[in-house]
Amino acid sequence: MRELRQIRGLKYPDEFVVRHFFKRGLSDRPGRVLELGCGTGNNLSLYLTWGWDCVGADYDQDALKDARFNLGSGPDLIQADLSQGAPEITGTFDAVIIPNLLCYLTSAQADAALIGLRAHLTPGCELFVRTRAIDDYRYGRGVEEEPDGYRLATPETGEAGLFNLFYSPAGLVERLTRTLSLEEPTVLTCRFDNVQAGRPVPNNSDVIVWGRCG
Repeated sequence: MRELRQIRGLKYPDEFVVRHFFKRGLSDRPGRVLELGCGTGNNLSLYLTWGWDCVGADYDQDALKDARFNLGSGPDLIQADLSQGAPEITGTFDAVIIPNLLCYLTSAQADAALIGLRAHLTPGCELFVRTRAIDDYRYGRGVEEEPDGYRLATPETGEAGLFNLFYSPAGLVERLTRTLSLEEPTVLTCRFDNVQAGRPVPNNSDVIVWGRCG
């Protein structure tokens, strides 16, 4: 794995991925982890440092090339269109992390991707999901294509024309319980301001859920 100053793309794991990793004791029991929407590998770098076997899937081939540069030859990196369902994977996983994907999938696509993972989860598999909440700045800014799902008209965030599905905490827990048999979920929220295209964008809002799959 590269030194920090050599890393391409995001250099640090998501702060809530880090919280989940240590609060759930994953640093003490290495296993096999899958990340959907792995990008350039910033979240997998945490798992790799603590001896986990890492598998990442993403649509963007350039991001996967950077992930390979950043993480080295060890992780298995898969190019996959996750809007078409779960990636082609083999074996089972002790942890699944989905920090930045579900908001870009329709309700039907999200169900297909999650249900496709069922056969690949070990009993008690750790699950982490972070996605966009219904009180986010972007909610309602665009054309509604399904309940709580909008084709965005927000050029200031770089997402004009992209689909976004927004979740309530209860709605996200319901989806994860129904598709992956999530048990004893921990539910957190995160609201923050950001800078997009050189201007402040207030009220970014995410919902985070973690727990184990039954």
